[in-house]
Amino acid sequence: MKCWHHSLFFACFLGVVGARPIDAGSRPNVLLICVDDLRPELHCYGVDYIHSPHIDALASRGRLFQSHYVQAPTCGASRYTLLTGRYGPTGNQALFQRAEKIKAQPGMLPPSMPAWFRSHGYRTLSVGKVSHHPGGRGGPDWNQEDILEMPFSWDQHLLPSGPWKHPRGWMHGLAHGEIRIKAGDMALFQSVDGGDEIYPDGPSVDLAVDLLNQMTHSDASPFFLAVGLLRPHLPLGAPADYYRRYRDLALPPVEHPEKPSGRTTWHGSGEFMKYQRWGKDPNQDPSFALEVRRHYAACVSFADAQVGRLLAALEKNGLVDDTIVLLWGDHGWHLGEHGIWGKHALFEESLRSPLIIAHSSLP
Repeated sequence: MKCWHHSLFFACFLGVVGARPIDAGSRPNVLLICVDDLRPELHCYGVDYIHSPHIDALASRGRLFQSHYVQAPTCGASRYTLLTGRYGPTGNQALFQRAEKIKAQPGMLPPSMPAWFRSHGYRTLSVGKVSHHPGGRGGPDWNQEDILEMPFSWDQHLLPSGPWKHPRGWMHGLAHGEIRIKAGDMALFQSVDGGDEIYPDGPSVDLAVDLLNQMTHSDASPFFLAVGLLRPHLPLGAPADYYRRYRDLALPPVEHPEKPSGRTTWHGSGEFMKYQRWGKDPNQDPSFALEVRRHYAACVSFADAQVGRLLAALEKNGLVDDTIVLLWGDHGWHLGEHGIWGKHALFEESLRSPLIIAHSSLP
């Protein structure tokens, strides 16, 4: 594993793509894995107690960026910049606002990243949460076919809602189809016995693996496949086997847990605090804080397992040498540092996230 200390994301990424001849049949495929709310809480980033063997293996054959910082510590704005290469609105409707501009003035805006690949002969597909809305559609339940988040970008923009009924339900789903109606009635964290398929990421990765299998055998075009993993986004839900690894584990103390003084971007962790916490506050209850951290770790290991399934599909289909793999966290996440539980601040913990790029052409 080699560590890079400057996030030259697109220079590295598009440099690898452009290093091949222009013939579409010889250009590398691209697998972009977006992980929601993932801070560098990984073994390959020096967090020894985290079990992340699949991401660690990816890092060992690629480039791990130690100083990767996002431009905004919130899902919508960060993903807007990743997918367009530009600064944009700060809210979660940012890409929909861009879509309205495209509709009003076609051709006036530069293409998105997937649109660029599409115009250069790639088949572009998205599964899960890649743009802010899983499946890339608007409307009350985020499934309205005539309201697209990224028009002219994807050949297929997919989200298998399964028992969660619709993309909005999938977005905050817990086990066996539980969806968020009111955050205060939904558990902050959960671990239920069962396979990976009982939580939203399981069926999404099933679909992504199926697509990899199909494209290997039936499509001569190179592909740009983006897969968005939900966990470790709130609520912190993962199959119980992942939690058991951490259930009795002593974790190192949180660094600088005190609320900062003076004028800062400190906030009251509203996204976190609105869930059912059983009357507990992690800033006042060390045992509850420890449980939150353990469940976050379980979700990281669950996400790592999904990454492993994608990498295994590349291996099975003989695509490893012909595919650029990028793993990207959309921003960081506080686990009690500065008295914050969540994102939305301008501290290191909110802004720094993992970035790993791997391809056989990288020295």
